[in-house]
Amino acid sequence: MKFKSIIQFQFVAWLGTFVNLGTLWLLHGKFKIPVPIAGACAIEVAILHNFTWYYLHTWRDRVEHTLLDYFRRLWKYNLITAGIDFLINLGILWTLTHFLNFHYLLADILGMVPGPSSKIFVNDLIIFKKPKLESKNN
Repeated sequence: MKFKSIIQFQFVAWLGTFVNLGTLWLLHGKFKIPVPIAGACAIEVAILHNFTWYYLHTWRDRVEHTLLDYFRRLWKYNLITAGIDFLINLGILWTLTHFLNFHYLLADILGMVPGPSSKIFVNDLIIFKKPKLESKNN
């Protein structure tokens, strides 16, 4: 994995953090949607945001740039990333707000901390894996 890709991945992840927090603030803070539902929606909005940036920029050299390829990869990305985020992020968010009375935005930030380190490898090795080199006939 190139160092540049790691930096781009982390930059997009940070942008996704703000997308997640802004969505959570809007849905729960303004519209009073319960934290578990608002948190799940915020995670999904951030997932869609991040995937689009990864597809169009971070791993653009590994994709086909077609709608079919975009949606196939989005499907895999969403299943894997949502699984990680819903298990870790939403679990921490709900636990900290429900049992320990943490402010929902602080709990959300704390829930986002463990995910990126595992997600960069999943993205590099599964979602945006390098294309196999075609064997040359001698």
